Amino acid sequence: MRGHRIGIFVLMAAVCILCGCSNLQAERERPEYTICVVLKALNSHYWMDMRSGMEQAADKANIDLTLLYPESEEENEVQQDLIADALKSEPDLLMVAACDSLDTNWYVREAEERGIQLLMVDTGAIDSDVPYIGTDNQSVGRMAAEYLSKTLPEGASIVIMTGSRSQKSHIDRIGAFQKYLDPSFSIEEIFYTDLSQYAGYNNIKSMGDRPFDAVFCGNAVVGLGVATAVMEMEREVQIIAMDTQDDALQALEDGTMTALISQDGYTIGYQAIETAVEALQSGKRPKDVLFDSELLTKESEEVQ
Repeated sequence: MRGHRIGIFVLMAAVCILCGCSNLQAERERPEYTICVVLKALNSHYWMDMRSGMEQAADKANIDLTLLYPESEEENEVQQDLIADALKSEPDLLMVAACDSLDTNWYVREAEERGIQLLMVDTGAIDSDVPYIGTDNQSVGRMAAEYLSKTLPEGASIVIMTGSRSQKSHIDRIGAFQKYLDPSFSIEEIFYTDLSQYAGYNNIKSMGDRPFDAVFCGNAVVGLGVATAVMEMEREVQIIAMDTQDDALQALEDGTMTALISQDGYTIGYQAIETAVEALQSGKRPKDVLFDSELLTKESEEVQ
């Protein structure tokens, strides 16, 4: 009988120990913070790389990460609905890549009222003051302008193929490009597009016989469309574009594109989550984090 009692006691002790370990493990695995990110889209290599960087950083820091996004960067109203839903879920921190940098004040106010920290990634705000993590777009515009100013003849004509005129990333980039461009150059046309390959192709085709010596493109996808149109038109035109995805690098190596400006979506995404975690832990407003870019040509070591 005594042996049975001892056996039952040992069994109960083992169950308690196991339950205790299980509870401890559950406690350790419970996410430290919840972060919700609302991107502009997930329809390019750049955005997919950013998602990967965010997911890896969140996994390393034991963060509960939610990623939301509309189908394209032009769907401002859809993104606003996603932001509203994200605020209702009351995460510890909300991060937004704004489709409309001129209409952020409403969710900045609501986040503050709910005690939710807010950061901007990739594209900053214009109508409100929010910390920003992303590319230094003014530096990008200047880099492109100075490159073309050195490689094109006096009086050259430029076409700009950019995204939404209400997104700060494009506003900063184009503003700096125009500021630092050789004063003898002229801007033949500015196309505000969805930055798709189709848009790049059709808009350049619509130029017909109008003169232009170079095209500055908001991303590599639209740049590939421009390159196809230029080849069909048998024009000698320099094409410079943002992003360094594989097909664009191949076009650079083949000579169908002239230059690419790097933008590392993975690193930006990873750093954005790290900055968010630091802000949550300290309770302090973080400083802006700006990433430098590099201009690549066919001769660059990265392309060889």
